[in-house]
Amino acid sequence: MESARVGSSVESSRIQKSKEARPAQEPEAGKGEEVFPRRFGKYTLLRRLAVGGMAELFLALQRSVAGFEKLIVVKRILPHLAKDRAFVDLILHEARISATLNHPNICHIYDVGEQEGQFYIAMEYIHGEDLRSIIRQMKKKGESQFPIEQTLAIVLGCCAGLAYAHEKTTIDGEPLNIVHRDVSPQNILVTFSGDVKLVDFGIAKAGRNPLEDTSAGVLAGKIPYMSPEQASGLPLDARSDLFSLGIILFELTTGKRLFKGPNELETIRLILDGEYPRPRELNPQIPEELEAIIVKALQKDPDKRFQSAREMQAAIEDFVRKSQLKVSTISTGEWMQRLFAEKLEEQRKLLAQGRQLAEILVAQAEAEEKEATLSGVRSRPATSWPWIAAIGISLTALGVALFAVQAVRNQPASPKGPGQIHVLSDPPGAAIAVDGVRRPERTPAVLKELPLAKYVIQVSSDGHLPKSVEVELTEQKPHAKVEVRLERISAAHFAVVNVSSKPSGAKIIIDGKELEALTPYRITNLEPGVEHTIAVSREGWLTQTRSLTLKPGQVEDLFFTLERAPIGQDEALLILTVDPPDAQIELDAKRIDGTNPYEIRTASSRHRLKITREGRRPYDREIRLEGGKVTEMRIELEHEREKPKNPVQASPEPKPSSGVAANTAPGAITINATPWCNVTIDGRPIGETPIVNHPLAPGRHTIICYNPELGISRTQSVEIQSGQTSRVRVGLE
Repeated sequence: MESARVGSSVESSRIQKSKEARPAQEPEAGKGEEVFPRRFGKYTLLRRLAVGGMAELFLALQRSVAGFEKLIVVKRILPHLAKDRAFVDLILHEARISATLNHPNICHIYDVGEQEGQFYIAMEYIHGEDLRSIIRQMKKKGESQFPIEQTLAIVLGCCAGLAYAHEKTTIDGEPLNIVHRDVSPQNILVTFSGDVKLVDFGIAKAGRNPLEDTSAGVLAGKIPYMSPEQASGLPLDARSDLFSLGIILFELTTGKRLFKGPNELETIRLILDGEYPRPRELNPQIPEELEAIIVKALQKDPDKRFQSAREMQAAIEDFVRKSQLKVSTISTGEWMQRLFAEKLEEQRKLLAQGRQLAEILVAQAEAEEKEATLSGVRSRPATSWPWIAAIGISLTALGVALFAVQAVRNQPASPKGPGQIHVLSDPPGAAIAVDGVRRPERTPAVLKELPLAKYVIQVSSDGHLPKSVEVELTEQKPHAKVEVRLERISAAHFAVVNVSSKPSGAKIIIDGKELEALTPYRITNLEPGVEHTIAVSREGWLTQTRSLTLKPGQVEDLFFTLERAPIGQDEALLILTVDPPDAQIELDAKRIDGTNPYEIRTASSRHRLKITREGRRPYDREIRLEGGKVTEMRIELEHEREKPKNPVQASPEPKPSSGVAANTAPGAITINATPWCNVTIDGRPIGETPIVNHPLAPGRHTIICYNPELGISRTQSVEIQSGQTSRVRVGLE
C-alpha cells in the first residue's frame, strides 16, 4: 500500500483502503512525462520526488519580493482524485489543521491553492533526516545504541510540538482538540542543526470537524505505534499521542521493537492483550527514573498515563536536570553532522564550486535512486528521501548571493530556433537564467538558437539583488537585447526585528533555528514578504512564540514577557542576588553562570552554597530549599578589612536591595560605544548607546555592551559614586 508524503504529509490509511493506488511512477493517462524545471503557478517545480496513490511530491522554488527565493515542497493531488469532492475536502481539512499550527517543532504549511485544475499544498522543506533514516545510518556506521542525550532531545522536541497542538484553540478561545494520531519514526525529523520537527498532521483529528470520523473497522495511523484505544477504534484524546511517543522512547532506549507481530492482527493483539516488557529488562543501563517515565507513558489505561504532553515534558526535563545530561539542539546538531558527515561534505564541496543548493539536492536524490535501481531495490517512497527545511536559505547561511536555481544536470537541450538574446549587465560577469533554468554563460553573452517565444531572463551576481526581464522573440523581431543594472544588496532590502524579553538572556529561535545570541538582540537581515516564526526560550521559563510578516526596510520591536515554568514538588527555585554582581557562585561545587539576579532550579534538599570574590570575605554555607517553593536570597560579600556582619543577614530571608543607606543620593552613568551597542546593566536591558545620565544606585555594577552586527560583546565593572556621573567608553572594533 503506497503512501504519498509531501514535506509533512503521510496520507490516511482509511483513504488508502478506499481508493485504488496506481503504480508509483505511472504518468497520467493521455499525458506525457513532465519535463523539469517547469512553472506551476507562482512556483517553479524542480523535480518530482515521489508519487503515491493520491498525491505527487515536488521539490520547488518559491519567489517573493525583491528577488528573494527559497526552497519548499509542493504536494499536488493527482488529477483523477481531484474530481472526488469528499477526498479534496479531506485534504483541504488537513491543510486547515496544519496551517493553524505555528511552532518551531511542527512543520509549517505556507500555502493552499488550485492551479491547472489541481489542488496543492506548499510546505516547509526540512534539512535533516527522519528517525528511520537515522537508525539506518547508525547501522551503516556500526553504532548500535542510540545516544541517551539525543533520544531525550528528540522526545522533548516532540513533547513541545504536541503540547502546542493539543492546546491549540480558535481565535475565540474554543479548543480545537487536535490529536495527531500518527506519531511514528517516519514522522519525526531531526535537522542538521539539531532541531526536531513533528510532521504529517495529515490524519490529525480536530474534534470540531465533521470529516474526522473514521469508518467502523478502519484504522488511521501506523499500527505498531498505536495506543490501545486507537487499535480498538475507540474515541481518542491527546493521551493517545503520548502512548505513541512512549513507544518511540522505549524503542530508542532499548534498541528493540515493542509491538512487532508477524501480521497486523497479531500486532494489534500485542498492543491490546500482551504484557509489555520493562525497559531495564532489555537494557539494564537505562536509569530507573527514566524507566519510570517510559512505563508511565505506556500505561494501557489512559487515566494512568501522563495527562498532557507538558506533564511528560516536565518529567523528562526534571530527569535531565538531575542526571546533568547535556541535552541541547547544539549537541544534537553536532551528532547529526558527524553521523551524516559524508553527505554533508559532498554538499559543502559542491557549494564551494558555486553550485546551487537545489541542484545539489536533486542530484543526490537521483544518485540514490540510481543506486537503488542498480542494486535491484525498488525506488524508495518519499518518506525515505532526506527532507530539507526552509530555515534560513539565505546569503549569509550559504555564502552565496545567487538566488537563481541551476537546472538539474543532464537536462535535455532546448529546441533549436532562429532567435537570440544579447544579455549585458552592470557589473559584468553575472549569472544568467532563462525561465528559471541556469545557463552556462555569464554576462556579456549572446544566447543563440532560441525558439520564438516569451522568456523571462534573470540576471544575478554575488552581493547584488537579482533582476528579471521579460522578452518576447517573434518572426518580426527574432533578436532582443537585455541590459540590466544590478543593485547592491543593502540593509534597506531586509527587515529588522529588535527582540527583547523579561527576563533578558533568553535564547532566540527564528523559523526553527536557534541563533547564537541572547535577548536583547537585533536581527538585521530578515527576509521580507514571508511569514517568520520567532520564539524565545530560557531554562525555567515557558517558551513563547510569535509570527510576523514584514516589509523591506521595516523595523519591528518584539517584547516577550516570559512566565516561569511550574515548579514541581521535588524541585525548588532559588532567586539569588549577589553584591558585588561579578562574584563567582558555586552550588554543590558546581559553578553557576548567568546574570544577577541568578535564578537556579534544583532538587528540593540541602545544598552547599559558596560565593567568592577577590578582596571580599567568602560566603560558604549549607542552605535548605523546600520543594515546590521559591526561595529568595540576597548575599552581600563584605570587604576583607571590614568586621564580619551578623550571619543572620546572609540567611535565605529577603534583604534590602543594597547595603547603601536609603537616604544616599543615586549616581548616574553615561555610556558611549564605537560602533553602537545594546547595553545591559546588572542583567537588565537599558537600550542602545549613547546612554546619557542613566540613574544608578551607588556601588559596583556590571555593564555588558553587545553589537549584534559584529557579534562582539564587552563586559566591564564600574563603581558609581553618590551624586556623581561616571562616564564609560566602549570600543568594539
